[in-house]
Amino acid sequence: MSDLIELKDKTLIDLLLEEQQTLDTPVGRFAEEAESTGAPEHSDLIPLSAPKPGEQYAFKVNLDLCSGCKGCVTACHSLNGLDENETWRDVGLLLGENESGAYQQTVTTACHHCVDPACLNGCPVNAYEKDPVSGIVLHLDDQCIGCQYCVLKCPYDVPKYSSKRGIVRKCDMCHSRLSSGEAPACVQACPHGAITITTVDKGEASERSRDPESFLPDAPEPAYTQPTTRYVSKKQLPKRMVAGDAHVLRPQHTHWPLVGLLALSQIGIGGHLGLAALWNQLEVGAATLALGAFWAILHAGLLCSVLHLGQPLKAWRIFVGFKHSWLSREAVALGVVSALSTSAFAMSVGNYFGVSIPVVETGAFVPLALWASSLMGLVGVMTSVFIYVDTQRSFWRMSYTGSKFYGSVMLGGLASIALASGQDPLLFSLAFSVVVFGKLVLEVRSIQDNFQSEGIATKVLSTLWKSRLTLGAGVGILVPVLSFSLNQPALFLVALLGVVASEVMERIIYFKAVNAPKMPGGLNG
Repeated sequence: MSDLIELKDKTLIDLLLEEQQTLDTPVGRFAEEAESTGAPEHSDLIPLSAPKPGEQYAFKVNLDLCSGCKGCVTACHSLNGLDENETWRDVGLLLGENESGAYQQTVTTACHHCVDPACLNGCPVNAYEKDPVSGIVLHLDDQCIGCQYCVLKCPYDVPKYSSKRGIVRKCDMCHSRLSSGEAPACVQACPHGAITITTVDKGEASERSRDPESFLPDAPEPAYTQPTTRYVSKKQLPKRMVAGDAHVLRPQHTHWPLVGLLALSQIGIGGHLGLAALWNQLEVGAATLALGAFWAILHAGLLCSVLHLGQPLKAWRIFVGFKHSWLSREAVALGVVSALSTSAFAMSVGNYFGVSIPVVETGAFVPLALWASSLMGLVGVMTSVFIYVDTQRSFWRMSYTGSKFYGSVMLGGLASIALASGQDPLLFSLAFSVVVFGKLVLEVRSIQDNFQSEGIATKVLSTLWKSRLTLGAGVGILVPVLSFSLNQPALFLVALLGVVASEVMERIIYFKAVNAPKMPGGLNG
């Protein structure tokens, strides 16, 4: 009876504080063991001391103890207050066959806090840092602009974009708990003790990552980022195990703003290049009109890039990572292109209306500015190529990405050349057709060279894929045919509209059909 009276006198806060005094934590168990038997040799879930120089914290997963219960997923979600469909830790499945028959292995995965993290290397605003003491890869939410490039760079599908907040978030190994002697939520919640925190030597982790078999079957190539997570098992896992969802065809995000940026900016740069080569042969009115069209196309693409950001008001920070991020370099290059293009267009309009600027000879300045913007534009396209090549995805490798991007530049240039006064339109139309069909051949090859991409394009996106091929081939045939009957401005318009429509389709497929690497998943994907 006295206990009930005493309980009624206590507030919820009093009860909560009392409960916390009895929580079974690694530090608590360590203290009890030290009092009863002397200092133990180690804690069972976390190290007892901070990493030494050259070392860092890492997850260690005992595959023999993982049952796939997803207790670690639930604990991580609850402690970090994640959104409904947001997960920082996942449980997947590996399937194989050994002497006894079918074999399956559940796998729990989270951020691997890599020695050479791709997310950190690619971030244009330095929103990632690798803690010098713990080695944990931390995401700085207040620095993030929501460009999502780290999502493309990470081969393990670790960073997750929160559309609610307009930023990316990821696992931080519950570093605040670790610094207080508490195990991370996933570690403490696992009922079998399958997940622990250990310290690893960074040099040894880098060396081990050179051997793909040292990491996990059917996982992304570890040499790219040098993950520190250790997967251990006393059993001999079957060779050639595959992820439970290996057969699932997953179209990736369309990234509409990036589709617009790449297609329109590259066509616009090509148009500037063609006009620069022929400027002195064009009539002032036609030249100014054409330049205005390609200036608008270029800047429509640049505007799309801002729409891709979750935090567009922080876009000015994109130059911070110039030393290491291709995305920053692209922003700088295209920013210079925009300034030069705008100057050339303004001077061309002034020249058309007879307005001159003191000390500046507009007639000579416009082609000079066009050449400068075109050459810088070619550099900008190169940075765009490396942005995607650097993600190490086979569908985005250099040969195909470079041919697609620079092919768009060539088509834009040839479309602008269709305006050239006194030139043979058939000659340029045939060149236009050659580039169109050359691009189509390379696109088909790039699809066929990747099993997953081919499946996505020809099955899931079959209508879009067929439409792209049909439209591209149609434009390649139609422009030379129309060169016999249409005047040059009309031919230019047909070629330009066809190029824009077909290249936008190609960029959609470029993003949606990419083979996106990730850790092994479940049967239902």
